[in-house]
Amino acid sequence: MRVELRLPHPTIAGRFMRRVNRFAAEVVVAGRPRYVHLPNSGRLSELLIPGALVRVHPRGHGRTWGTLLLVRHHGRWVGVDSQAPNRLWETALRAGGLPPVCGVLRWEREVAYEGERLDFRVQAADGTWLVETKSCNRVEDRVALFPDAPTARGARHLRALARAVRRGMRAAVIWFIQRDDARRLRLDVQADPELAEAGREALRAGVVLCAYTCSVTAGRMLVRSAVPVEVPPG
Repeated sequence: MRVELRLPHPTIAGRFMRRVNRFAAEVVVAGRPRYVHLPNSGRLSELLIPGALVRVHPRGHGRTWGTLLLVRHHGRWVGVDSQAPNRLWETALRAGGLPPVCGVLRWEREVAYEGERLDFRVQAADGTWLVETKSCNRVEDRVALFPDAPTARGARHLRALARAVRRGMRAAVIWFIQRDDARRLRLDVQADPELAEAGREALRAGVVLCAYTCSVTAGRMLVRSAVPVEVPPG
């Protein structure tokens, strides 16, 4: 199944200068400094290097001039929009699904479950699924590492999915690695031991953990290959 997400048009070339705060950066576009929205609260320290080539969509949020979507890293484009996985997954749902959730009949976004707000509830041929989508940008020695900063919300969601499975539902976490050079994804216990422990709990309960690499160009993101997810032992 071909799952392709068209990026907002146009994207304009620029150079990264500095990060202003969690959600803003300064870039140079056509010789002029611009403040842009950065739709990712992760550290991104290996990507956001002064002078790095970037692609910016010239529509910002509030006082920003545009939105930073892509960073050039080791000869490839890497997506940094943390909302792209939700859009990729919804594109897949429209086409009938993507393993492990196939035969999709209908779905809802932003669903409440036990005090948490989860990304999707999907009615599929084999039952009801709760699905969380996650973004991953960091790859070291062909291993995608998640997260790159502590995420208490991510740990809570994994535990909520584990409880749902124990009550007879199906649940999955699907990572979209916004680059094509990873061969597996690993929960990074050094970056967030609480998230790693929640991942172990989810795996024991029967939550499906899967990840997909993506081929990224200046104009689109294409889901490529499924890769295994490693949960370090406790």
